Amino acid sequence: MQNDRIKYIALDMDGTILDKNYVLSPAVREALAECRRLGKKIIISTGRVFASANKHMAALGGADGFVCSNGADVYDGEGRIIAQTHMSDALSRRFVAISRAYDSHFHAFIGDNWYYEQERPYTQFYIRRSGLEGNRVDFDNFGKLEFTKCMFLDDHEKLESIKASLETEMRGTAQFVYSAPFMLEIVMNGVSKSAGLGACVAHWGGRLEEVIAFGDAENDEDMILAAGLGVAMGNANDALKAKADAVALSVDEDGVAVFLKEFFGFQVSRKERA
Repeated sequence: MQNDRIKYIALDMDGTILDKNYVLSPAVREALAECRRLGKKIIISTGRVFASANKHMAALGGADGFVCSNGADVYDGEGRIIAQTHMSDALSRRFVAISRAYDSHFHAFIGDNWYYEQERPYTQFYIRRSGLEGNRVDFDNFGKLEFTKCMFLDDHEKLESIKASLETEMRGTAQFVYSAPFMLEIVMNGVSKSAGLGACVAHWGGRLEEVIAFGDAENDEDMILAAGLGVAMGNANDALKAKADAVALSVDEDGVAVFLKEFFGFQVSRKERA
């Protein structure tokens, strides 16, 4: 592929540009800033909501676009809505009812805020991961519910059982994907990072063939397959690596920065991290 055909760089966050401590390294910041100087648009494509994603990009001076909540919300760089696909009140309440049958952590996003009914072992973990405080509520007394997405957090074996039950009842209505082995995310059927990314680049008259996309998890697969060049991180599972066009070094080795440096031919002052 001719490198000058790539106009957009789509990036997952956790496990791709954010390490296990949710830190964006100086090398990655420098590489992305250089790509913007070259005229490339940076698009964050994440399961995170806009408030969380945008906060992490502040050190870079923001991004040009955001595909958030696995594609349910698409924004330009100023946070203006390009596209949205949310759940109905009835569907949202059905997931609340289902969640009450399990002792796993469950929460739902409405806009940039997330809500839960019961504190579970993974609740405090998610607060640290997202950087956003949750709101404990009674969904029956909340008023109208229109979830952007909802999710279960627990050990993977327990989530596999929940996923199997959900797919039996809700197939064709919603879809279920892991953003990490302990995080099962739920969005409306048809919502995906690839669809959101397509809407985002179309905002500028672009096409998915002009995108290089980086990711490490199951919820990145459709984006990696749809992009002109799909890159799996070195820390991704073997199945995703096998489907990608290329494999970068791991997030702890500044894989995105190294790949972009080699692909576009510029220099970054990469430092080894412990």
